[in-house]
Amino acid sequence: MLRAAHALIITAVPCGVFLAAQVPGVDLSQLYNGRQWIEQRGTLTEGSPTILRGAAATALNDPANAERLLRSIIRAEPQSDAANHAHRMLSQIYQRSGRYRQLVENLDEWSRALPESEDVREARKDVERFRGLPNQVNGPRRRSTLSHDPGDISVPISINHKPAHYFFDTGAWVSAMTEAEARRLGLTIRTGTSSIGDASGRGVAVRMGVAREVVLGDMRFQNVSFAILPNIEPWASAPPGQGGILGIPILLAAGRAQWSKNGTVEFGGSSSNSPDRPPNLAFEANHLLLQVTVLGKRVFTTFDTGALTTDFNSNFAESFADFVQRTGTKASAEIQGAGGTSSFDAIRLPEVALTIGGTIVTLKPATLTLQRIPGLGGDCCVGNAGLDLLSQGRGFTIDFSSMVLTLD
Repeated sequence: MLRAAHALIITAVPCGVFLAAQVPGVDLSQLYNGRQWIEQRGTLTEGSPTILRGAAATALNDPANAERLLRSIIRAEPQSDAANHAHRMLSQIYQRSGRYRQLVENLDEWSRALPESEDVREARKDVERFRGLPNQVNGPRRRSTLSHDPGDISVPISINHKPAHYFFDTGAWVSAMTEAEARRLGLTIRTGTSSIGDASGRGVAVRMGVAREVVLGDMRFQNVSFAILPNIEPWASAPPGQGGILGIPILLAAGRAQWSKNGTVEFGGSSSNSPDRPPNLAFEANHLLLQVTVLGKRVFTTFDTGALTTDFNSNFAESFADFVQRTGTKASAEIQGAGGTSSFDAIRLPEVALTIGGTIVTLKPATLTLQRIPGLGGDCCVGNAGLDLLSQGRGFTIDFSSMVLTLD
């Protein structure tokens, strides 16, 4: 179940760097809880502890402020517990933005300062696959309107001057393509493999490759890294030009995606910051979280445009135990991910209504798979929100500047 966030209103303290021991009542394990930074938005001031302001900026996608604040902690006391947490958050920022040189440099600096840190050992498992990769270079952000097929989030792009149709995936922390696609597009595939998680829970072994250029509408990106997927199902049957996804590093650089059922999707448009629409999206580790309301209770799902369906998990069963017991029936479900398909015991619910940013959408029926797979929100949330929710109206807008998902 979701735990309540700590109160973060702190007054009458000077500005500067604060360590955990100097902030009574603060549980540093909650720094990475993106849920609390939506709930506590507006409670932090310039006088609040630097580590808290850095964590909030990390979760709500303010990377320039986050990096400035977190670096100040590391400079002041590089071997402190606070510095350990600062390095961990910087690692998250660099990875999701495709800044791989800084990602590796941060890991090496972190390892030298805190060689016994368990966080360092865990980070090394994720970071080493990116060693030697260049930074993604983002050209100017320009409004670009592209066409798509009905109900599809695949968009026309160009990779190394060759056409492709890839879908955009808010659940992917790195862009990806099949080995067949990499060879068609002339990517050099690096030796060595690493494993990435997926929705099926199986995981998949990948190698890495770099595209010289990716063109999305009027926007150009250079040195774009891709995870190279083995030619297994569901990818093996993808036609040439359709075996890939655009992940978070591209989407963050584009800034905004507005998808409409009328057959268009616009990237790079102006942000729609409005005090009437507070954030309902936040980053938590390698998840993008979405705040929703279910049965009058505010909860969080992971948000994944790469998932065709919304799947609830065991956390939902615990949070809404009475509702599940009254309305649910036993079932089974299959979940497909990059690593294959897995079957799970499940509960079928006749109907679940969710409110997203003031708009009510309904799943009829809804599936609750009895698992806690991280890729389906099992380590943080009540489920994973997919396209069946987003496509119920005229369309949706994802704005990473304001961290707001709007359903039209």
